[in-house]
Amino acid sequence: MIGVVLAGGYGKRLLPLTKEKPKSFLEIGGKQLLDYSVEILRNAGIRKIVVIVPPGYENMAIPRDEDVYIVGQKGEDIRGGIYTAVLEAKKRNEDQVMIAYSGFLASPGIGKAVIDYYASSGYPIVIGVSSVSTGLETYGFVTIDYRGQITSYNQADEKTRTWLKNRGYVFAGLIVSDVNQLERLSKDQFESAMAMVSKEGIVGGIIWNNKWIEVGYPWDLLDALKIILNTSGIKINNTANVSRSAIISNGVVIDDYATIEEGAIIIGPAYIGRRAQILAGSIIKPYTSIEENAVIGENTIVSNSLIMKDAYVGALSEIRNSVIGEGAKIEESSHLIEGTPEMLPDRLKGITEFLGEVKLGAIIAPKERINPFTVIGSGKVVE
Repeated sequence: MIGVVLAGGYGKRLLPLTKEKPKSFLEIGGKQLLDYSVEILRNAGIRKIVVIVPPGYENMAIPRDEDVYIVGQKGEDIRGGIYTAVLEAKKRNEDQVMIAYSGFLASPGIGKAVIDYYASSGYPIVIGVSSVSTGLETYGFVTIDYRGQITSYNQADEKTRTWLKNRGYVFAGLIVSDVNQLERLSKDQFESAMAMVSKEGIVGGIIWNNKWIEVGYPWDLLDALKIILNTSGIKINNTANVSRSAIISNGVVIDDYATIEEGAIIIGPAYIGRRAQILAGSIIKPYTSIEENAVIGENTIVSNSLIMKDAYVGALSEIRNSVIGEGAKIEESSHLIEGTPEMLPDRLKGITEFLGEVKLGAIIAPKERINPFTVIGSGKVVE
């Protein structure tokens, strides 16, 4: 069996964070999103893995694992990704394929659960399914009977989203199939093809009741932190420079060559990336990820936020429930704080429509600059 990661999408729903690079190459917790899909396949026992990326972006994928091969996608959308997966399997004389969609994150074990069910159930196609959580998932709602058989597969649309909120199941981004059935799926739009084979009674499903999320919208990255950050242990790389007066709590990972200055406090779970700098007196609160080369200025507070690669946050600032894009610069004494959104771009309106009242901070596009003494939040998207 060969493992395939579908990472060929550009992530338009994640704009403005994806205006510099496609979705699967965004880094969170020190890894590209595609790496988490590779880990799912590895945990399922798959040795050979192919990552399918948008054509022309092959050099941007930097897998953190051996026996991972990067290829450009042939064709468009998921249909093109599955078609490319079939070609790669045939080229390697593999009869079976396990596919993981990049951007679907789950607690450990989901891959093994799906592959074990495939081995024991007798269904030629098996998918992972998860409980509908927000109504925002868009790769297909499913119904599953007492035998574990998928009896229907429906594409998400405005009519069914509200009806299915908090009930039923949704495709969880994992599929195992023999090559012949997978080739059938590649001949039509994915949801339509799945609806067809589901009617034939040949699709099994296993329900995953543990943590799971699809990273489809910018705010999903904050929920993703609750899955990927460890809640126990302290890991400080021996090349990191950590002041003796800094306070590091349980659940903190400090990566290569990071600098933690005097008086800084880091409360886990949190990740401090390679060559990141947490300057004197700053406080990093739980569920925060400071990515590679990011700088947090003196006496700044960051909580429940993602500070992406090469971003800068000036001194005496406060960042809460926010995502700062790659290379963005937040000048000193700025405050990005949560509040109830008054207006969101159309692509993000579903958040408040289906979740009700929520508290959001700000989304800052890559390379944007926020002036000193700025106070924004409440779902503000700066691009």
